[in-house]
Amino acid sequence: MSSQTQQTGPLSDWNVSVVVEWAIGTAVSYLFYGANIVISFTVIYLLITTSTRMTRGRLGLLFLTIFMLLVSTLSVSLNTAYIFIQIPLFTINPPDIIDIDSLITSIGIVVLYVDRLNFIACDGIAVWRAWILYPHNLAAKIVLILCMIGSLAGSFVSAGLETEESLQDIAAKQWGIFEWVLPLLITNLVSTSMIAYKTWYYQRDVRQNLISTNGSVMKIQKIMWFLVESGFFYCISWIGYTLIRILKETSSAGISRISAVTMPMLSAIYPLLVVLIAAHEKSKEASNSGMSLIQSIKFASKNSTEPEIQG
Repeated sequence: MSSQTQQTGPLSDWNVSVVVEWAIGTAVSYLFYGANIVISFTVIYLLITTSTRMTRGRLGLLFLTIFMLLVSTLSVSLNTAYIFIQIPLFTINPPDIIDIDSLITSIGIVVLYVDRLNFIACDGIAVWRAWILYPHNLAAKIVLILCMIGSLAGSFVSAGLETEESLQDIAAKQWGIFEWVLPLLITNLVSTSMIAYKTWYYQRDVRQNLISTNGSVMKIQKIMWFLVESGFFYCISWIGYTLIRILKETSSAGISRISAVTMPMLSAIYPLLVVLIAAHEKSKEASNSGMSLIQSIKFASKNSTEPEIQG
C-alpha cells in the first residue's frame, strides 16, 4: 500500500447523529411536500373544472394555491441545498469553512423569508373566511384587519432582526420566537373564534326553525364546524411548534429540525385540505343545490340572525 494513501476511520458519534437528523428531516419534509403537491393540483383542478363562472373568490384561492405550492417548492429545495453544501465538510480535505458558513447563512436567511410567506398566506385565507361571515360588521372587519397587520409586521420585522443576528453571528434569543409566532397564533385564534361564533348562531337558528332544515343546510353545518375544528387544530399545532422551539436545548435536535421543516408545509396544506373536504361533502350529498365552500360560507352569513354593526 502506498505511503501516500490516506486512511479514514469511522464517523464520530456527532457526525452520525447529524446525518441521521438530516435523513429524517428530509424524509418528513418530502413526505409533506408530496402531499402538498397532490392536494394543490387536486384543488386547482376542482377550482377550474367545477364551475363555468370564475368568481373573484375562486380566482383568489386559485392564485394562493399556486403561490403556496411555488413557495413550498422553493422551501424544500433550499432545505435540501442546505444539507448538500455541508456534506463536503465530512471529507478528509474539507473546503474553506468560512466560504461554507457564508453560504449556509445566506440559504438560512432566504429560507427564513420563504417560510414566512406560507404562514402569511395561510393567515390570509383564515381571515378571508371570517371576513365573508361578517359582510356588514364594521367592528369584526377592523379586528381582522388589525390581526392581519400584526401577522405581517410580526413576521417580517422578526425576520429582519433574525437576519441581522445571522449576519453578525449573534446567538438567537430563546424567547424571540414569540415575536412572530404570537401574532400568527392570535390571528388564527381570532378568525377561528369568529367563525365558531357565527356557526353557533347559525346552528341556533336552525334549531329554532328560523332556517328551514334541508340537505343543503345540514351540509353547510358540517362544513362550518369543520372550519372551526381544523382552525383550532392548526392553532394547537402552532402551540406545539413553539414549545419544541423553546425547549430545543433539552429536546432532541432531530425533533426540532422536523418541526422546523414541517410547519411551513402544514401551513400550505391546511387551507387546501378544507377546500377538499368541502368538495367531498358536496359530492357526497349529490344535491342539485350543492354549494361550493365560498357559497356555503356566504349562505351561512346571510341567514344568521346574529345582530351586526352596520358599517
